[in-house]
Amino acid sequence: MFNEVHEVSQLKAETRLIARKRHKPSKLDKYGVHLRKLYEEGASKAELQRWLVRRGVIVNWTTVKRWLDRNA
Repeated sequence: MFNEVHEVSQLKAETRLIARKRHKPSKLDKYGVHLRKLYEEGASKAELQRWLVRRGVIVNWTTVKRWLDRNA
């Protein structure tokens, strides 16, 4: 016999397992204090990206933008 309530609950349980977010620390976290201070002083996201490149961190400026949106 088909039980739609049971089927939906199984599907939702599978979705929770599949959609679990995997948190991996950002390589920008190490430079968080410096990035925030430079950004507050007026550095653009592209300038911050170049600053990171000088320190051996290769990221796109959009990565810097997303990090700042979440952490600044």
